[in-house]
Amino acid sequence: MKPEKVQRTPIQIRFNDIDMLQHVNNAMYVHYCDLARGDYFRHQTGYYPYFVNDVKLLIVVHTEFDFLVPSLMTDSIFVETRLEKVGERSLHFLHEIVDDKGNLRVRSRCVMSTFDKSTGKSFPLSDVWKF
Repeated sequence: MKPEKVQRTPIQIRFNDIDMLQHVNNAMYVHYCDLARGDYFRHQTGYYPYFVNDVKLLIVVHTEFDFLVPSLMTDSIFVETRLEKVGERSLHFLHEIVDDKGNLRVRSRCVMSTFDKSTGKSFPLSDVWKF
């Protein structure tokens, strides 16, 4: 999969996402990025895990967030997801949460690693998937 492909996921801000300052609580952005990564896999790749039966999976091993501008209940926001790097055993994602005018609200990076449930270890991506 070419790293320049972008998946844009619309986010519905729910009342429960809002904190006492009337902003989207920072913890909610983790959920938004998880949802967007799922969209990326569904629409840009052939990978869609079935966690109950699959022995070989991709798991999140690192996330980081830069909260630049708060989002409010009335805002329209989107997560733009890109695959920045494909490592031997990992995928490195960039998530940019933007509003409907394209203004950057939050930037996040996520690293996913391969994981074999039967051995408890990682394995080379090329053994199972092509990204």
